[in-house]
Amino acid sequence: MALKNTAFRLFYKLHMYLGLFVAVHFIFLGISGSVLLFKEEVEGGLHEAVTTTSQAAPLSYSSLMTEVLKTFPGERPLAVFKDDEHDNIINVRLGMDDSKMFRGARKLTYDANTGAEINVEATKSSFMDWMLRLHREFFLGSYGKLYVGFIGLLYFFVMLSGFFIYGNFAKKVAFGEVRIKSPRHWFSDLHRYIGMGVFAWGLIIGATGFLLGISSSLIKFYQYQELKQITQQYKDIHGENDHLHNVTVLDNVVKTAETALPNSKVDYIAMPDTQFAPPNHFLVVMVGNTPKTERMTQLVVVDAATGLQGEVRELPWYMEITLASEPLHFGNYGGLFLKIVWLGFSLLSLLLPIFGLIIWYKRKYVKTPQAGVTMETRKLSDSALFRSRFAIPTILLVLTATMIIGAYILGGTFAAVAGYALLIPVTICILILVKGRRGRD
Repeated sequence: MALKNTAFRLFYKLHMYLGLFVAVHFIFLGISGSVLLFKEEVEGGLHEAVTTTSQAAPLSYSSLMTEVLKTFPGERPLAVFKDDEHDNIINVRLGMDDSKMFRGARKLTYDANTGAEINVEATKSSFMDWMLRLHREFFLGSYGKLYVGFIGLLYFFVMLSGFFIYGNFAKKVAFGEVRIKSPRHWFSDLHRYIGMGVFAWGLIIGATGFLLGISSSLIKFYQYQELKQITQQYKDIHGENDHLHNVTVLDNVVKTAETALPNSKVDYIAMPDTQFAPPNHFLVVMVGNTPKTERMTQLVVVDAATGLQGEVRELPWYMEITLASEPLHFGNYGGLFLKIVWLGFSLLSLLLPIFGLIIWYKRKYVKTPQAGVTMETRKLSDSALFRSRFAIPTILLVLTATMIIGAYILGGTFAAVAGYALLIPVTICILILVKGRRGRD
């Protein structure tokens, strides 16, 4: 897999200069992303706010939304949906001044058992909110989100080019073999081996970061393409806005959607004639009701007059990928242990830009080794498997990608097992660091 000289030089130059540009950004993104992994644990007050409430049967959507509109008369209901982590918490969005748009909407949170409003702001951490804005948009708003997405795309390329560059440098050395006398060689070797250890994780982080950055644009494309078709199909069935605020049929809407997709449950309901739903029809997002199907998303369009007629629609592939991007980016789909493993990958990945900047800085101090002089090295292993250039990197690539994506798709027991399997590439990287460090002492 060695590259020809011309292609190699091109890859190397692009990897170096784009890597320098990405490095400065990734240090901030890596630190903030590592902190945000535990956002839910830090902001645990939202769950605690409802744990002491009544254990009575949950309020129906119809009853809750009727009371909400009494409290906020004149505002347009936009959506109602359960919290991602806690089924006993319901979120509501209202369009102020009868607005159809979700940007600037009133955000409300309720206890599903009692209907009591929960003060979400009191449970939020201002530090975590600051970190989220830094990580998501560099405090630059919607343009910053696109910029961060662009950085994700560049990071993806830098990781990919690094894989091929590694192949050219690793012709005569075993995987994990570190040259210990020259600081620049030491940093270079660790940079390559850690890069191979976190390679698959880095590709997933770069790709999902890019998709999250352009997610708003993809949603707009969905609105103007898919939703436009749905709106055209249903716009003349009842006449304009006949049932705009008819929230009393919401319970029927839920039953209709669950009947149309019996192995699914309601995840999100967009109200009629809003940014995400056609006139006179609810748009219901459904997800599977088992660990293996909970990531599968489908749509049901339900008549707003009675809530008794529904049609199943497939979510476009690009929206499926966009919805999968956030959990795959933050590793928040396999419990606390997977988050800790994710932190290990994140911290190791932070060494790549740091080592890369040091390598670039020390490039002018490189001394040509004398002919016939062999540099002292420390090896992780002298087995045939480690002496093969691409054996260990390929094994780590396949293992990491399979565990990360498999845990997301299958969930449950597989996600728990995947967390332990992902310790393998993390441990190998740590062993290389330890072995190299010991050699320098």
